[in-house]
Amino acid sequence: MSREEDKRTVILGVGNELLRDEGIGVHVARRMAGMEFPFPVEIIEAGNVPDCWQAYEPVGRLVVIDAVFGGGEPGAVYRFRPEEVDWETCLSTSMHHLSFLESLKLGEIAGERPETIVLIGVEPKEVSWGMELSEEVQRCVPRVVDIVVNEIVRNR
Repeated sequence: MSREEDKRTVILGVGNELLRDEGIGVHVARRMAGMEFPFPVEIIEAGNVPDCWQAYEPVGRLVVIDAVFGGGEPGAVYRFRPEEVDWETCLSTSMHHLSFLESLKLGEIAGERPETIVLIGVEPKEVSWGMELSEEVQRCVPRVVDIVVNEIVRNR
């Protein structure tokens, strides 16, 4: 299937929800669960398994939500593409067993890469034991949901 409309859009919530704000992607995925779209969309709580999107072939568009240390204020939201990331820095600072970018690179080697990949990052405040998000990060969840919805609907 090479037609774009035949390919799925996957929203991937990445993060360790046991480390407070590090679990932002999982919290956003849960908030989006049950949302309906006029085309196939899979919403996945990936947790610490960022390569699980590969089970959803064919994937035309992949939107990943994760905590990102970008130097902004807690709750700051970033939008970027994998090619805009410094691989050396990213691979050495991932808090997942396998970083999303490592899983993407492995997928490329296997010939599995979505046509469009967008990462939505949220600056964490608290990365320590606990399951609740900090107040600053919790406040940005509705905004992140809106950004993800706009990303997949606008660019369809």
